[in-house]
Amino acid sequence: MSIFNILLLGIMCGNDSLARISRWFRSLPKKTAESFGCSKWRPSIATLSNILRMIPVDSVEKALGACFSDKIPINHIAIDGKSLRGTSNDTVSIVHLLSAFLVENQKVINQIRMKTGENEITSAMILLMETNIDGGIITGDAIFAPKKYVKQ
Repeated sequence: MSIFNILLLGIMCGNDSLARISRWFRSLPKKTAESFGCSKWRPSIATLSNILRMIPVDSVEKALGACFSDKIPINHIAIDGKSLRGTSNDTVSIVHLLSAFLVENQKVINQIRMKTGENEITSAMILLMETNIDGGIITGDAIFAPKKYVKQ
């Protein structure tokens, strides 16, 4: 089995960080670890992190979004941005993601990484052009209602 499977099962077992996933996997019985193809070797936090950094996130997200959005009726799409905790350091700026979320089904159907300094309104236009939104009502939070567009 792959590192991806270790990560996925670690998350499904309630581990919410690479440190916890690594500890969880190291605590598994030898026979279980062998079923993952790890008879003597257990992935460290650094190994898990390095492998995750190699995954082409945009491609994976687009493929998963396309897979699910074609099968789900689209009624209400909420657009929202989030900054990912723990993604920045002295040389790398924090990761900001903008997501299109199906409210009824509680599914993210598309998500893009915003460039540093880019605002959500500009990014939302890019996100919506890449998302199947036919027939959907689109909502956003207060950042999508700047004062110049709100009638006083």
